[in-house]
Amino acid sequence: MYGTSYIVPVDNMTLTDQKSYKQKAMAAGLARMIDLKLATTMDDLLVRAIRPNADFGIGVGVAAEENWRFNLAAGLNANAITVAVRPANEIIVFFGIDNWDANPEVTMVTFKTAVAGGTTKMLVDTQICRGYLNSAGFLSEPVVYDPQEDIYVDIAADVIMATQQCDFNGYIIEKRGQVVS
Repeated sequence: MYGTSYIVPVDNMTLTDQKSYKQKAMAAGLARMIDLKLATTMDDLLVRAIRPNADFGIGVGVAAEENWRFNLAAGLNANAITVAVRPANEIIVFFGIDNWDANPEVTMVTFKTAVAGGTTKMLVDTQICRGYLNSAGFLSEPVVYDPQEDIYVDIAADVIMATQQCDFNGYIIEKRGQVVS
């Protein structure tokens, strides 16, 4: 089966469509945990939302604030998200991008496994979402990171003067009891 790499604007979707994309992402991560033998049953697992600061060390402002704010410059912002040391028993799944800043500047997002020479998991041109009320969308397929894979996300942006609010919607799937019991 071939892969796809695009974003579906959220304004074109029903709530049922949105739920379907989220469930597809969750199912991909849960299945991967079982495939890697990190759990024996689904009952052993917990699915939770990514916490940008606590999980990835991201956030402009108060250190403990859980937000997706980036200090982006014009052009390529290499390694806007960098997570090189990860727990050995968690899967990360990204399923959407929301550039909900007043003036959305993010143009392209690249999900990779290394700064250079790694695997590019997905390229997402977010500019298609700018023609809608919400500059947000769901990924055509979820981006799944195995425990041994480092996470590098590059963001390309137009000319901007300040920070940019760009949320990465996703889940962390881990054994029950690691963070939440």
